[in-house]
Amino acid sequence: MQEKKVKNRFNYKNSLILDFDGSNHANTEVERIDLRSFEESVRYYATDNTMKKLEYFVAEKIRGRKVFFIGSGDFHHISYLLIKNSTYKNLHVVVFDNHPDNMIFPLSIHCGSWVYWASKLPNVSKVSVIGITSEDVSGINILQNHYSVMRSGKVNYYCFRRLPKFFLKLSLGHARDIRENKNDLISFFRGEFNSNEPVYLSIDKDVLASEVVLSNWDQGLMSENDLLESIKFFLPNIVSADICGDISLYNFSGLLKRIFYKIDGCGGMIDNIEAHIKKQNLINLEILSILKGISELPPAF
Repeated sequence: MQEKKVKNRFNYKNSLILDFDGSNHANTEVERIDLRSFEESVRYYATDNTMKKLEYFVAEKIRGRKVFFIGSGDFHHISYLLIKNSTYKNLHVVVFDNHPDNMIFPLSIHCGSWVYWASKLPNVSKVSVIGITSEDVSGINILQNHYSVMRSGKVNYYCFRRLPKFFLKLSLGHARDIRENKNDLISFFRGEFNSNEPVYLSIDKDVLASEVVLSNWDQGLMSENDLLESIKFFLPNIVSADICGDISLYNFSGLLKRIFYKIDGCGGMIDNIEAHIKKQNLINLEILSILKGISELPPAF
């Protein structure tokens, strides 16, 4: 990434909590929009009609903001809406996530399918998903990935696990096992991401190891330091960012969502939840302290 000598104009007014689930309590200086009325309809997946209603409701409120907290990973598909409304072109969407979020899902946009839809947006040049260890890239789940956007190079996976040969062939090499680079990720990034493209950063804290923090979903292997240093690496190119992966438990009133959620292995109880929420809030503050370095980028972007 090229260093850019630009004036830093970030302040807390540039960040926003999209409060769907009441999970984020990290910073009272950050403005909060109450979206609890959308929780049932948006959480986990949302219909096209619901997304249009939500977009209409938040369009003015998100304009000009740079950092968004969106709550539980159940809401990661809100990233699609935020990217869609970005004023920047040729965005390189960099995602830190334990899951590819590029899965086939039959019922509109889903927290595990949004990467596919984001890669189709006219202002997105490519998507890089970093930190995957989930079972979405093994066994029968291999067949649920969207391969058209991978084979074209529009979506790339960087995984911290062994990948089946069949999966590697299907992806035409756009899924990689980078475990050997895990101890020096920044050197790897320097060799891999030498670009002047503006970066939209999306962080799901389920990419972190379970001993660091817990989320609603299965956890990855990244250390907190690796994540924070990675954010610093991309910082000169970041034009906007969102953060999810907070803890919030929810019982759907609708039967269909309850069934799908259960199949995905979610919705169980979490012991000592208050302690985990405290850890989550501390990490949110660490991330925000780095993202305060987001600057107004030059016209070339």
